[in-house]
Amino acid sequence: MAVKNGEISKLILKVENGYGKNGQTNFAQRTFQHISPALSDDDAYAIGEALAGLQSHTLGTVSRTDSASLIAG
Repeated sequence: MAVKNGEISKLILKVENGYGKNGQTNFAQRTFQHISPALSDDDAYAIGEALAGLQSHTLGTVSRTDSASLIAG
């Protein structure tokens, strides 16, 4: 059976970054690595909103990416 090894998480904020030629909103990403994998999704979202409040750009979305290596167990 495979088990997770070295699980890591990162928080990704997508923020508005101006407008394109067609009037569409451009977005930029802000990535925060080394987030605890044990952090609940609700807490991760709250942290994302708090971090977004520290900048001038409007928050679009908050995403979380978890990854780990799989090894034989």
